[in-house]
Amino acid sequence: MKRQGLLASSERISILLGLAMTMLMAAPGYYIVRDNERLVLVAGGVAALVVVSALLWQRATNSVRRGALTALKRLSLWLVAGVAATAIWQMVTGESAYWYQWLPKAMTIGLLLHTLYGWWRPAEQ
Repeated sequence: MKRQGLLASSERISILLGLAMTMLMAAPGYYIVRDNERLVLVAGGVAALVVVSALLWQRATNSVRRGALTALKRLSLWLVAGVAATAIWQMVTGESAYWYQWLPKAMTIGLLLHTLYGWWRPAEQ
């Protein structure tokens, strides 16, 4: 079996960048509560995800890059949907939470929706 190395795909790039954005949204909460160890871990994780995404982007073909831009637009819509759903949930349940507590959860919901959509979507030929 022939190994092809690190393969780039538009969905993979968008999910990695979405994960980096989701982790980045947790950083203000760690800064506010002065949890420096987790803040450093988040910063390192975000840096690693951005480097891997850049490597995948560099190795990608033009069609994969166009698909990645489309996937990133779709990701932004799913992230907004996750934030909206979580904000509505916060209003309906009447739970009192600061923005830095529920924003990472909202971004995680949006990222999961984006990933599930990409998984269930028919493969492009």
